[in-house]
Amino acid sequence: MAIARLPQRTSRLEAFSDAVLAIVLTLLVLDLLPKEAQSPEELLADWPTYLAYLTAFLTIGTVWLNHSEAVSRIRYADPIVMLLNLAVLLGASLVPWPTALLSEALKDGGRDDQIAALVVFALVTVVISVPWLGMDLYLARHPRLLKSVDDVAWMRRHARISAATLLIAAISVGIAFLSSLLSLLLYLPVFVTFIVARVLETGADDDRAVEAEEA
Repeated sequence: MAIARLPQRTSRLEAFSDAVLAIVLTLLVLDLLPKEAQSPEELLADWPTYLAYLTAFLTIGTVWLNHSEAVSRIRYADPIVMLLNLAVLLGASLVPWPTALLSEALKDGGRDDQIAALVVFALVTVVISVPWLGMDLYLARHPRLLKSVDDVAWMRRHARISAATLLIAAISVGIAFLSSLLSLLLYLPVFVTFIVARVLETGADDDRAVEAEEA
């Protein structure tokens, strides 16, 4: 007689994902290391490296915040959720690659090099966002995997954010043909907005939980 396999709890999924994202952030820092001693003027001239790093850091930071919030709402992770989560991590693990391309292209590359690097960065953003969107929609349609009915609404809201990220990536590619710097800067206010919104949303959830306990 076949034995049904129960969905897994999320502790291992969360631990593995946190480890992967931590390694990605570590790899990003390595690109900041100078190849040789630099004067203050040379350090200032290296601003494209810092801008590329900041954009990549906010990308991974947004992924981590959203991932932590999503996992906190999942009761069980079935094989489809596990595979979609791996796909998100695949995209996140690629971020150091376009970051290095952007840094070099903005410092020493030509116009075509900069456009190519920005296109690769946008494609990596898509690789992250598509499985995120798939996981949001899948979990919203399978509430048995979530902890409460309210979590279904959260998954639907996050699905809209994932879809918006895909749109932003497409717009950034178009802008890249006009201005490389403007195309890269487009990501910064978006990621900052996502991070602030996530922090505020978490704080509001905590306040509601405290009020419910006191009632």
